Order: sequence, then C-alpha cells, then structure tokens
Amino acid sequence: MHELDLGRLEESVAKRISKLQYGDAMVRIKSFVEQVINDPESVAAVFASRELDALCSRLASVYYGHRREPGSEGRGTVILASELVRAGGHVELIKDYLALGLFESPVRVALSDLFNRMDRSTIEEWESLLGCEVFIAEDAGLDGKLDALDAQISEWNPSTILTLAHNQDVVCVVAAHFPGATRRYYIHHGDHHLSLGVTCEAFEHVDLHNMSYELCKHEIGVQHQHYWPLTAVRPSRIKTEFLERGALTTASCGRMSKFEAGTYAFCYERAVALMLKATRGYHVHIGELTADFMQKIHAELDAENVSHDRFIHVEWVPSLCQALIEHAVDVYVASFPIGGGKALIEALSIGLPVVTHASYRSRYHSSFDLTYPESFVWSGYEELVEIFGRWNEALVKEQAALALQYFERYYSKEAFLKAFADGRNADADVPPLHLYHGNRLQTYLDIRRMREQVLGPLESENKRILTEWANLHAAYEEHSATILRQQLDIERLSNEKNTLAMKLLEQQAAFQQARDEELARSWKSKAKKLLYVMHANKKS
Repeated sequence: MHELDLGRLEESVAKRISKLQYGDAMVRIKSFVEQVINDPESVAAVFASRELDALCSRLASVYYGHRREPGSEGRGTVILASELVRAGGHVELIKDYLALGLFESPVRVALSDLFNRMDRSTIEEWESLLGCEVFIAEDAGLDGKLDALDAQISEWNPSTILTLAHNQDVVCVVAAHFPGATRRYYIHHGDHHLSLGVTCEAFEHVDLHNMSYELCKHEIGVQHQHYWPLTAVRPSRIKTEFLERGALTTASCGRMSKFEAGTYAFCYERAVALMLKATRGYHVHIGELTADFMQKIHAELDAENVSHDRFIHVEWVPSLCQALIEHAVDVYVASFPIGGGKALIEALSIGLPVVTHASYRSRYHSSFDLTYPESFVWSGYEELVEIFGRWNEALVKEQAALALQYFERYYSKEAFLKAFADGRNADADVPPLHLYHGNRLQTYLDIRRMREQVLGPLESENKRILTEWANLHAAYEEHSATILRQQLDIERLSNEKNTLAMKLLEQQAAFQQARDEELARSWKSKAKKLLYVMHANKKS
C-alpha cells in the first residue's frame, strides 16, 4: 500500500473482514501504521488513531464471534508482547511487573513474533530470566500467528491480559480482545510514535509517565485511564562515591535509533565531544553502535583534541543500575533527540544526577519532564558546555540527593503500588509537567532540510534527464535540418535529372528526325539517279 488513504484502508479492511480474510486485513493495517511511524515527521506528532483502533476492534469482534467462549472461569495472567530482546525497554517493564507480583498467578508470556526474528532456541533462556513460561507464535503469516495465540490463550484461559506490543502489532491488539479475560490492560509504552490499541474501548489504558498521561487524558481522550509509573523495583545499591576516576564520568544508554540525529540540529556525536572537552573526564555509552556511528564519534573527538579512550563503549549490560555503579558514573545524560524514560528512571533510582535535553520539536521527543525540577536541561551546545563546566563534587552530591528524593516520591516501588491501587483516580500520583517552549521555526527548517535531502537527488536526476532529453532533442533538430537540406538537394537533383532526361529525349528525337530526313533525302537522290540512268539507256 503506497498511498496513505485512511478511507480507502477502512474500505479494503472491512471488505476483507467480511470475507473472513483476517490475515490480509491485518497485513493492510500493519503496513499502513509502518508507513506512518517510519516517516520522521510523525515522531512525537502522531500517537493514536481511533479509526485504526476501530478496525482492530471490528476485526477482533468478528474473529472471536466465530469462537466459543471458555467454559470455565479464567485464572492467571498472560503478558502479550511482539518479541523479547535483551536491550528492550519493554522487557525491563515485564521484569518489573513480574517482580512486583501484583497479577494473578500463573503469569505467562505470549509472543506474536511479529517480525519473525525470535530465536526459538532461546525460549528456555528467556523462561529462566523471567521465571515464567514463554510461548512464541511460530507461524510466518499474521493469520497463523493470531490463530496460534488464540489457541494458546484459550488453553491457558487467563483472567487478565497485559499487552506490551510493538506499535504496529495488530496481531497482539486483536488477540488481547480474548473474550475470556475480565481485565485487559493496554500498556502504552511505544509513546513516541503512532501505536495501535491506544483508544480501544475494550482495554484499560495504562500510561507510564506524566507526558503520556496528560496527552492521552486531555488530547487523545482515552477511556479507563490508569497511571503505572516507570520504576525500578529490583534491589540495587545507592550511589555514594563520586568522581572516583579523578574527573567527571558521564553515561548514556539506549538503542542507537534514539541517538541518530537525522535532520535534527544537534547530534549526539558532537555533544559527547563537547562534554568530554569541558569535563576532561570520561563518557560511557551503553548500547549497540554501528562502526559508522563510532567513526562519527571519533571524528568529533578528534576535532576537539579528545582522546578516543575517554569514550567507553559497552554494548550491553544485564542491569543498567549495577552497570552505572560499576563504571563509576557520576552523571547520567539522557538520550536525544529521542529521550528514553526507563533508563532515566533507573539512573534516578540509584541517586544519580541527570542531565536532559529539551527538544525544540516537541516535549514528547524529550524526557526532561520526567526529572526533578532542579536538574540541568540543555537546549543548545552552548548551554551543554556551560552545564558540564560547572560540575564539582559538591554539586554532584547535591544533585544526587535531589535525584533520589524525586525517585522515592514518584517512581519508587511504593509510588508504583499507590498509583496501581488508585486505579482510574491517579491524578495526584502523576508528577507535574515542567515549563516547555518549542521552536517551530527550527522544526520547520528541519522538515525543509529533510525534504531537500529526499527531493534533492530526485531533482538532480530530473535535471539530468531533462538535460539529456534537451541534448537528444537538439541533436534530433540538427539532424532533422540536415535531413531536410539533403531532401531538398535530392529533390533539386531529381528535378535536374528529370530536366536533363527530357532534354536528352528531345535531343534524341531531334537527332532521329534529322537522321530520318537525311535518309529520306538520300533515297530520293538515289532514285533520281536511277531514273536518269534508266532513261538514258532507253534513248540509246
């Protein structure tokens, strides 16, 4: 589907649902969502669609309308997810929910494996890590995945379903409508992009931080809203020693996609180099980075005469809290342009000062609203340099105390349990948003630059084609003129040839006539001579 026409999508999906072609219907919905979320202009701008959610609910209604409801009362909990990855924030959420022990046992995990990239041989490893049974829908097609999930969920017959699916996972959203469940919680964790299921009325909607909570309550208008704050419930040490390396050590964590600038005016590579130049310390990056991205970082370090060994790259850690302490980190620097919430909260949980970036595009790009009011927030490179030129041991300890205090108030296990118990009346548990000013001009310039990057090569190719066409046309015109001249010359020569031929014929006719006349005269003379001779002979 190349054209994003919502009306046409609704019509085509409804047609396929009526024919019970569930797989084709889900493919169309998934493809539509992916085209939206893969467009950079939609990030932190498009979050939900009632039209798309209505299609999912309609599909679920027809699908489950052909299936018998479980005969016995449900028991236990199923956590629905798209996949499990070791560096996934949703995996950390699942770990937290399992550790809290709030949901009816047995708790099991069911995966749609939407992208068909789960390694089946890792099931036992995941079961050991999570401490529960894990099921993977191994069918390649979406209809097969839905059938597999439905069969497994029916066998388990849970009373509670928690959905932590990827944004475009229509299979999980439909499967979460399982009619035997009495409580269906939709965990709104893919909150930078358009997500399926946000407005489905069959779900209890759960937001994880203040930005999403306020957005969904006041702008999107979701029903049955709950607030379960991001937390870090597993035991961890509190950071007590600072500047252990003799200089400030900073750290960032997250998927590489959260650090890729694209057309954004500020880039992580440049920021890291400026921070290290200002602190003369170290920066630890936790998360996978490609070789190309590392080269960009090294190039920026070289530009600021910063040694490469002051940038420490750690691809993965089993526990971020523990890693931050083990690597002697003093200040946590939130990812940007896209902020990461779970990692930021884990940094706060060990009493680590945090520095965040206020995105000029949207507050939903950032994570500064999640932090304590006294934390440092930067908007441009100059502010960043000024902030990291100020840190000393006294400031670090002061900020660390504020960080831990804020965590205990809003993100601790106790805070989570209170918000969970408050159900749909959790307004008082939500941290207030901070003051925010965006920059629409810069956002427009980014969009314009992105269009130029996309359209530039197309325009260059168009110019090349037009130039080539013009050259061909000019050559054609030149050859046409030559051909016309040649045609005229041929016509002239043909006319001259015809004229000469006519003259030749005329000359041949005149010559023949003269010859005939000469011949005639010759015979007359000969006849006269003969008659004369004959007459003379008679006389003699």
